[in-house]
Amino acid sequence: MPLPSWENVVQRLGLAPGPRPPRLKPRLPSTAAHVSAGHVSAVRLGGTASGTRGSPERPRVVAHAEAEIPRGASLSFTGPSQLLDLAPLSRAIESVLATVAPRESRISVVLPDPAARVSLLKFGRLPATRQEVTDLIRFRMQKVLPFRVEEASLDFQLLSDENGEETEFLAVLIQRPVLFQFERLFSARDRLPGLVDLESFNLANLLARSGGADGEDVGDRALVNAASGYLTVLYFRNGLLNFYRCKPLAEEERALPERLHGALRREMASCAAYYREHLAGAGFSEAVVRVVEGDPAVVLGIVQEEMGCRARTLDPARAATLPGGADPSDPRWQRLAPALGAALGRPA
Repeated sequence: MPLPSWENVVQRLGLAPGPRPPRLKPRLPSTAAHVSAGHVSAVRLGGTASGTRGSPERPRVVAHAEAEIPRGASLSFTGPSQLLDLAPLSRAIESVLATVAPRESRISVVLPDPAARVSLLKFGRLPATRQEVTDLIRFRMQKVLPFRVEEASLDFQLLSDENGEETEFLAVLIQRPVLFQFERLFSARDRLPGLVDLESFNLANLLARSGGADGEDVGDRALVNAASGYLTVLYFRNGLLNFYRCKPLAEEERALPERLHGALRREMASCAAYYREHLAGAGFSEAVVRVVEGDPAVVLGIVQEEMGCRARTLDPARAATLPGGADPSDPRWQRLAPALGAALGRPA
């Protein structure tokens, strides 16, 4: 049997020139922490456990914890100058780590979606190198960022076929001082943040690991994240992301349930109109919804009406074995879902 050529070996390892990252799959930590405006939560996974008959084995949740950040604590994810009092957040992180990861040194950290600017960018040709992609993204984004592009940490993912007429990239930019601020909160406790990611992306990870929105999907699906203080909507077409929108909610919109639900309905209607008018949408087969703020039944009804499809609540138990006696419908599992998605990692 002939040995593979050196060029093939380099290509398989992801070391050949091109816009893609290395193809060697990293070993992500089995522990993840999620920092939000009101809570810090963490999850640690252990060995696999048998699922239902005929279903594959799933990782087990061996530890989980939550800690509240007191209302009124000064906490912002959009600028380091607004992180005036880190003590409440620091205590909450200390509390969950002591319970979930007393000895682990590696951890994934999940931040709320508004912490970064996310864009889907199309280019007329495939850039030759990752550096060229980075330069093009920075050039395209410099006029729309709320901070100087030179201050941004940037990552991206190629979404389209390399051989297509256009290439599309998912680009994520976060202000470095904001990123470093949160990394230091964990590194000061001897935890190395091996991965820093956003909330809704890890809900997508969780959904993919539970049999939805992965590469085998056919048709259009929606993922809706009604989080604390914002709404994020993602569309997937044949398993590939083709729409992302994150809309922060004003305090007056969150003051009363009817105002909150009205704001969610307006935003969902706007996203649905974009789907019909700009994405040539033929209709969603399903919408999966995570609800942290708002009445879950009301929010599900809004999504179903505006998207014109069946809507169901995101179920973490489809992707991981929860502790004995745990009820997947308990609101705590909606709050823990982003950390669980990060601990599960990206599907192969």
